[in-house]
Amino acid sequence: MERSNKIDRTSAVVSAAAHDFNEELTIIFSSVCDSISSLEPGHPARDLLIEARSAAQRCAWKASGLLNYTARLGIRPVRRSLESLL
Repeated sequence: MERSNKIDRTSAVVSAAAHDFNEELTIIFSSVCDSISSLEPGHPARDLLIEARSAAQRCAWKASGLLNYTARLGIRPVRRSLESLL
């Protein structure tokens, strides 16, 4: 029984972290895409931004895999204020 509780807690932590990570990636991805579209083709920063966009997409794919895994387990994170946890 104790092992099952530990797995449930671990899965809940993974799920919450994946959600937070996914939110941050959305901001990064949006900012990078906006920056790419605002630059003219051939701009020296454009290739770096395209590389950053690809990296953000790969990370989002990994976060999605974690979220799908925890969803299959029935784990859903609950938003709470820090004060309520302390």
